[in-house]
Amino acid sequence: MKRVCLGILAIAASVSAQQAPPKSLFQTVRPQVLLTIRPDPNGSRADLLEARTIDPAYPADQLKVQILQLGKLLNSEPRGLAVGRSSITGESANLTTIKATCAIDEIISRSGKGFHLQEIARAFAGYPAPATVSGLTVQFIGQSPSKSTLLSFGGEGDPIQIEGVFDAAFQTLEYRMKLNTQNPEEITVPEGGEQTPVKEPSNVAGSGINWLVWILVFVSAIAVGALVYSLLVKSGTSRRTSG
Repeated sequence: MKRVCLGILAIAASVSAQQAPPKSLFQTVRPQVLLTIRPDPNGSRADLLEARTIDPAYPADQLKVQILQLGKLLNSEPRGLAVGRSSITGESANLTTIKATCAIDEIISRSGKGFHLQEIARAFAGYPAPATVSGLTVQFIGQSPSKSTLLSFGGEGDPIQIEGVFDAAFQTLEYRMKLNTQNPEEITVPEGGEQTPVKEPSNVAGSGINWLVWILVFVSAIAVGALVYSLLVKSGTSRRTSG
């Protein structure tokens, strides 16, 4: 009888394991860089970008090159690009990261064709250890998904995996990306098919992730709307080149 009960329990455990949903990328992927993006409040084609590294030892020069590469892929040279060490908890705090700020035209497509996730992923791929980027968090402030918005893409055997969640309270669409290749040319991301928008706050999806990520999320949400951005955008938005 005891053996029968143990056998039943083993079968039940096996069935439960098979039926368990796969873990969210927000739970399993630790990002090296957090990107916060929002449209220019003045109504131009520019999007205001802030990038923060999780690791304080992340090379500032590398982050600068990656931002410049993103601009190149989007045919829009970053304007007002500033890269340097920044405190995340106050001027006198010892906890710092590398931060970059700039404006780039249409990271968020104005024609409704998505959020250029492919270009973002390609810009950060291909760098050697110890600053290899295998995980990215990308937040689009003031954006909500439509039925054609990509919310899930790729598996373990694909060059890239992507998961998106929508936080209705903060009107923020957040993506977690896992780069399974460091060859940018192998990364291809579709703009998405017909889907049902997911409304799941990131603080639920991201349980178990390094607490530093959430400090950066909070700080970025405030800093991304700073006056410096308005000034750099007002100074003149260059037209996006073709090609």
